Amino acid sequence: MLVRGRPDDRMPLAGLVLAPVLLAGAALLRRTRRQVRGLTRRGAAVVPLEHGLRLPATAACIERRHRRVVVLGDSAAAGHGLGDAERGLARRLGRALHADDGRETVVSSVAVDGATTSDVLATQIPAAHGAEVVVVGVGVNDAIRLRRARRVRRELTDLLGLLRRVAPEAHVVVISCPDLSAAPGLPGLLRPPLGWRCRRVARAQAQVADRLGVPRLDLPRSALPAEVFGPDGFHPGALGHARMADQVLARLAG
Repeated sequence: MLVRGRPDDRMPLAGLVLAPVLLAGAALLRRTRRQVRGLTRRGAAVVPLEHGLRLPATAACIERRHRRVVVLGDSAAAGHGLGDAERGLARRLGRALHADDGRETVVSSVAVDGATTSDVLATQIPAAHGAEVVVVGVGVNDAIRLRRARRVRRELTDLLGLLRRVAPEAHVVVISCPDLSAAPGLPGLLRPPLGWRCRRVARAQAQVADRLGVPRLDLPRSALPAEVFGPDGFHPGALGHARMADQVLARLAG
């Protein structure tokens, strides 16, 4: 069915019905980006944590080569808002591995607020040189900035390939983009569109990790109850980091 008018003005009725919906959806996505970027700007005042830690070898392991544990990624991987590096992913992993075998363990993290996959690829890879354990936690900022899935796949492929060159013996685990439709700190209206974007990025990451045989830790909505978030209701809190550390350790053991 067509709307009457000049031939070049005719538009399918379905188009007239869908146009306001599409416009409203686009406006909602823009609003989502503004709101989340507002959280990021406010978070810039949070003092970054110093994750560096060296745990000496026990007597039984004094002759063994030391182990380097490195975390790459964004604000979630960096422990944004935790207030104490001991509560963050990097030190939790290092201490758990050290407790297991007594080897000298050196922990570091170069994850920073606002990092996208391309940022990690461009600036953080050198920190992983010679590491034995590398954890990559990134994706939310790709979702916020509406990065296309094919771009995420390409950049993550390049990132993991470069990691293999700088740390050929490393055990790598990818923490994929969490589904932030579960984030209690976001207004309810904004959760569905951002959640959809997060799931899209996470699927792209899963495709790359599975193709390259890299273990991954997925964070779907079902794995993100309100209590795993920190005070801002957006970044993971201490419980969230503890659970991530446990699951990363399980993948390293596997």
